[in-house]
Amino acid sequence: MNLTLYNNILHGNLQPFNKQTAVNYIEISHLLNNCPEHLLELESRLTQVLGKGFQIDFNANTPVNINQFLSNPHYTPVVIYHFPPEVSIQLPVAQSSMQRYYYFIISAEAKRIKLRLLQSVAVLQDDICARQEIKDVLSQLARHAKTIKEEAQSNEIIEFLQLNIVKLYFEITIMFDVLLSEQDYISFVDFYSIRLNQQIDETTNAAYQKALHVHQAQRLFETFDILQAEKIIQLLFVDLSKQPTDNTIIAVLGGLENAIFLQAENADIPTFSQSIDVDFVKSVLKEKKQTFNNQLNTLSNPREALILIENAIDNLPVFNLSVSKMTVLISLSFARQFSNWLAEQKEIYKNNASQVFIPTNQNEGMKTPKPKATQPKVNPQKQKSTAQKLIAFLSGYNRKNEKIMRNEEFVRLTNYIYSLIDTGTIPSNIQAISQTGTSNENLRYTFYLIHKELYTTRPIRPEWIDLLHSVFVQFKDVEVETIRKKFATKPLYYNDDVKGGGKQEK
Repeated sequence: MNLTLYNNILHGNLQPFNKQTAVNYIEISHLLNNCPEHLLELESRLTQVLGKGFQIDFNANTPVNINQFLSNPHYTPVVIYHFPPEVSIQLPVAQSSMQRYYYFIISAEAKRIKLRLLQSVAVLQDDICARQEIKDVLSQLARHAKTIKEEAQSNEIIEFLQLNIVKLYFEITIMFDVLLSEQDYISFVDFYSIRLNQQIDETTNAAYQKALHVHQAQRLFETFDILQAEKIIQLLFVDLSKQPTDNTIIAVLGGLENAIFLQAENADIPTFSQSIDVDFVKSVLKEKKQTFNNQLNTLSNPREALILIENAIDNLPVFNLSVSKMTVLISLSFARQFSNWLAEQKEIYKNNASQVFIPTNQNEGMKTPKPKATQPKVNPQKQKSTAQKLIAFLSGYNRKNEKIMRNEEFVRLTNYIYSLIDTGTIPSNIQAISQTGTSNENLRYTFYLIHKELYTTRPIRPEWIDLLHSVFVQFKDVEVETIRKKFATKPLYYNDDVKGGGKQEK
């Protein structure tokens, strides 16, 4: 493959030294807005932009499959992954119509060269021939880089060409790594020192390392190996420390952690693209939680539940690096989400071990003890006990003999209320409870009774109303102000409903 456009920019009639805008610029300026993604469309666009004054045959030297003349040719397909190799070197933005014209040609030609090489590999279907084709392109790019450094008259367009040549050279080495050996191309550091006669800067080196590690991580999904995955995770975290907002690195980390988690459970490992799909992550996490909740619900002793939770935590893969503040990674890694969820369950059962399994029929006839006016100081444990007694009916059945809420939901509610009593603020990251088997009015009035017993009725502490509104999905269409106005209004059949909570399913 001849790099005709780059040759002409450096040595031919496309040299940009006259500072003149293309004659047909007004006619073709709209074509410079974007590069087509497919080879034939891209070559057609370049032909239109260059105009009649510059004829180029993109099909010259097109490779031919010669397998019929070879004995036992070996063919290794080149796979383009979800994130194609991208060495994110900072490129300048065009400041003039002339720069805009040349920047498009240079960038479009870089994309065309990669697409042509992919086409060549597919046509040749022979690793030796394909490798030679790729090496030839790399050799031409290296010569152009040296020419620019030693001979070309420097200006913004030539500098832009040099940046794109470096970027293209190493994207090709990554993209076609299954066909190349390290002896087939110049290393990244040596390219700068030998071809460009300069030291590589840390930002540029970080861009190359990230592209390399992202590619290697995706290739792992073809034949997944945990030890290799753990090594690449460490490298990616180093990359992330230098580029902490890079969503590509974060997504790849999430995919690797998900694959490690699934392999540890002897489950099928999906493709990389599926492993970072938000819906897939949600479905796996939901299934894991449901399965574990089913196991918890068979237990009547909270200490048994704690043992079950601790065993599950001990069997999880260990991700050593803390990302507690990296919400994007946590949202993509069901491994971390499930680990965090188990830790929450452990705290709930540990803190409330003596209360979360209160028999629902103990609430019948129970009178709520009022705090004594002479009590000198607040006792949080007594406050929690009072609140627990008032919400106990929610763990049972309503008058229609329907379960008011699932056991794990009642545990979450208990924990949220305890947290509010301890801190005076509603917990962060509340996991809302879906439609319950009791009315909005009963829930609202129950929270009012807790507030009344703990703090009297004046002034109303708004965080209790906020907690009620946040925890229960069935309040989503109710204004907070409406809840506040009706906070102390007792439902007509409230006492009967509370007593009904003692009924058990037959």
